[in-house]
Amino acid sequence: MKLTPLANFFSYNVNICIFIKGGMYMEKEIVYKRSRKDILMYLLLVIIADLGCAYMILCGSYILGIISLIIFGVATLYSIKLLIIPNAILTVNKEGIKTKYTKGKYITWNEISEIYIDKDSYKDRPVDVLAIKLKKEGQEVKNIKFPQAKNKVRGDYNVNLQYSDGKLEDAYTQIREFYRNNIK
Repeated sequence: MKLTPLANFFSYNVNICIFIKGGMYMEKEIVYKRSRKDILMYLLLVIIADLGCAYMILCGSYILGIISLIIFGVATLYSIKLLIIPNAILTVNKEGIKTKYTKGKYITWNEISEIYIDKDSYKDRPVDVLAIKLKKEGQEVKNIKFPQAKNKVRGDYNVNLQYSDGKLEDAYTQIREFYRNNIK
């Protein structure tokens, strides 16, 4: 069967795209971002504050109103930026694990000894976090342990996915499967 030049062009480009997406050039990565619903709530609060600042200016409190409007205006712009491009709370790839608490650096897989769900509480409310425990100096650990959930045993890095776009148990399972399939 002979293809026309146009069909041949599309067939070639589709195969290249499938090849690239198949993992040859793109690494698999797990990313949990802040939920847009949470960001939208803060954006609405900041817009209400902006309206309050405008009301202050209308009532004659010019200096305080303008200063407040500048502050809340910057917060509004930042919230809009976050709504368009939410920041990542947790990123997992072959380099390791990066959280918002690691200041943009990855915790390499060789540095981690355990990953588990920590069932804790904060101000009498249950707060479950993904706990990452690092190896101690001189500690030789061949494989990372993924034990059952623990109670109030804090890790070196604790990631709260309550305000993310995913569930904690799903993230834990995905990280465990990623580690077993790609790292171990």
